[in-house]
Amino acid sequence: MKAIQKVLNNVLSTRTISVLGPALYGRYLARFLVMLPRIARSGDLRPLDRVMGSRARQFRYRGSRFTFDCPFCDDQVPEDTFAFGIAREIYVRDCYFKWQPPWVYEQARNVMDLGANRGALSSLMTTRADRIVAVECQDKYAPVIRHNLGENGFARYAVEIGFVGAGGMFAEKRGNRFTIRELRSRHGMGTVDFLKIDIEGSEFPLFDETDWLTDVRAVSMEVHSSYGDPSPVLGALVRAGFSTVIADEDLRRIHDAGRANYIYAWKP
Repeated sequence: MKAIQKVLNNVLSTRTISVLGPALYGRYLARFLVMLPRIARSGDLRPLDRVMGSRARQFRYRGSRFTFDCPFCDDQVPEDTFAFGIAREIYVRDCYFKWQPPWVYEQARNVMDLGANRGALSSLMTTRADRIVAVECQDKYAPVIRHNLGENGFARYAVEIGFVGAGGMFAEKRGNRFTIRELRSRHGMGTVDFLKIDIEGSEFPLFDETDWLTDVRAVSMEVHSSYGDPSPVLGALVRAGFSTVIADEDLRRIHDAGRANYIYAWKP
């Protein structure tokens, strides 16, 4: 049943058509049908993501078009995950805006992207933002982020290589360390309208001190519960005046903080 739901959400949905457009969706569906035995053997959509990544560059989101150059990403950073899979997660599944009020995306002028990876979320936000600060701890992604933002004709951005928070998957990795207030000050960013956090477990220490939340309007965060308990994070957000929704890995709204994979928070 879960596999069927995954196919419905990621392949056979009107949202998929809307994001990819008719031509790219036609190719996507055709390749899916041809590759179905291989997908079944692998247990995920990565074989399809690899093939689709050779073509996909243009995407659509809520009436806007933008570029996320999948072929360039996969050529520059060869890994066992593929750029099209990231695009599918962020644009089709809508993992960062699904449970946010519509105004969060529409009014996101100052955007901070923590855990920018290849710049998929930053590329999307060129459709609304005046300024984007993309933070990524792995320097191999920096040229890819810059390329994708440049492909969108977006100039008011900064790419910072370093860490925000502590611990997590990259706890032993050395590099620059930033606080959110340091990043705001360095780049002349007043209020952060939208803060995306996907920093592989180092998100939990961010909320040990929460004065920085004063200057943030909305947060979407992927939670890595193997590194910490989401409950104190939710408590900190509520005390700072945020409304919150939590969702599981399938983006279904839930109430058990221990099962949270995503946290959505905004100031009413």
